Amino acid sequence: MKRTVSLALGLLLLTTLACSSLVPPEPMAEAPATVVTTSPPTLALTPEATVAAPYMDNAADMEHSALVNIYDPARNPADDLDQAIVLAQKENKRIMLEMGGNWCIWCKHMDDFYAAHADLLQYRTEHYVLVKVNVSTENSNEEFLSRYPEVAGYPHIFILDSDGTFLHSQNTGELEDGADSYVLDVFMAFLQKWALTQ
Repeated sequence: MKRTVSLALGLLLLTTLACSSLVPPEPMAEAPATVVTTSPPTLALTPEATVAAPYMDNAADMEHSALVNIYDPARNPADDLDQAIVLAQKENKRIMLEMGGNWCIWCKHMDDFYAAHADLLQYRTEHYVLVKVNVSTENSNEEFLSRYPEVAGYPHIFILDSDGTFLHSQNTGELEDGADSYVLDVFMAFLQKWALTQ
């Protein structure tokens, strides 16, 4: 029993440290490197375009909720932000930049939290254009992120106005429940505080 508790506490500590460091972990030596031979898809922002479809698992249900809903080291976040600005101004929304990576367990917890709370996801969909920005050893996007405040851990959220002006830096640890999820009321209050009011 004592050994099981110690093992569980050790795993919890390891998980917490993995997502709270400034530097993402190095890739495992045994894993083959991913080689991207094609350019990531780009979006044509015309009135006829359905912007979110190429990036969403269920785009019909969440149209325009996310311009980029994956952490992709091959993407150019500056180009994604330019497209998000056009969409945010067209739809009178703010922009949510979410920094993280596929290596980050709390990034996965956040995705799961949105999926489990339809009202939270709906609110984000109605008020924000989401752009996920990869931060990993493959691509840390240092140049892009240098225009924003430094962050203490991942995931981390920046709120931008519809014209791309920086408004707020959110440590997502302040939205957590202390275990392995987030607090719905606290998360919703954060989204409501920074949403554009009609």
